[in-house]
Amino acid sequence: MSEFCNAAAIAAKLNLQAPWRLLDHAEKIDETHFRGFKAFTVNEEFFTGHFPVHPIVPGVLHVEAVRQLCLTFAPGNASDWRVKCIEKVKFRRQILPGDRVTVEAEKVETEDGTLKFKASCSSASGRCTDVIITFCKVENNTNFTIPETIADFDRTAEISMDTDKVMSLMPHRFPFLLIDYIAKAEDTKVNAIKNVSYNEPFFSSGFSVLPEVLLCEIGAQASCASLLSRPENAGKLGFFMAIDKAVYYRQVQPGEQLRIESDLPAGSSKFGKGSGKIYSGNELVFEVTLMFAIVDA
Repeated sequence: MSEFCNAAAIAAKLNLQAPWRLLDHAEKIDETHFRGFKAFTVNEEFFTGHFPVHPIVPGVLHVEAVRQLCLTFAPGNASDWRVKCIEKVKFRRQILPGDRVTVEAEKVETEDGTLKFKASCSSASGRCTDVIITFCKVENNTNFTIPETIADFDRTAEISMDTDKVMSLMPHRFPFLLIDYIAKAEDTKVNAIKNVSYNEPFFSSGFSVLPEVLLCEIGAQASCASLLSRPENAGKLGFFMAIDKAVYYRQVQPGEQLRIESDLPAGSSKFGKGSGKIYSGNELVFEVTLMFAIVDA
């Protein structure tokens, strides 16, 4: 028997406020198949920072819509589950203001306390996104070590790129600029920094931890800044194309400083592929392998 949830019921289940409500309604078709719907308007807050001149729904929010659909019908409380892994993500088509998007998910595996779904997003123009997402139960111990006041990668006059330089390379702006600076850059490798502040708008939208999809975006922005700083890419744009695999080791809390180690070896003039690891202190909390398309602005 099908089960229908309207926007208010979804928001209550997920404890989400605007602008992170990415489903207008959702339906449980049967025990393994789920469908959701989202109508995007130009008034969505994230369009102001992604991108100001040519607004596009961030690719990671395609994945977030999938996450919300899966957890709307997950057993127990949605807060009991966290993302363990996303893989085989392909961003096939942009989602733009005015698009109406259908999100579909199929539960393909449930074992060892995990839930695994194969999902997609589609608009009238065709398939937008494919993703496989796996959830596990949230660990009971969410404490983290209080960071040192002065760390090796804290902002000093010697950092490689300050915030202004980063913004000169990428069109990302508030509320979707998610790296603060590049601490060190050498050849194809960079160390970028993101301070996670409780003042950030997603914490007032119902999240008690950093939204998991934003770890993908943080890694992507660090890589993109590195790629676009190369002379051959001056004035170009980088678009997210794919995530081969992203692994989450734990959730990230307000007050943590994240260090992103990114490595993008030189490749073709049209594509960039690399890997990133995100640390809190010396603890690995996330790693990802991803791909970009490099295009003229």
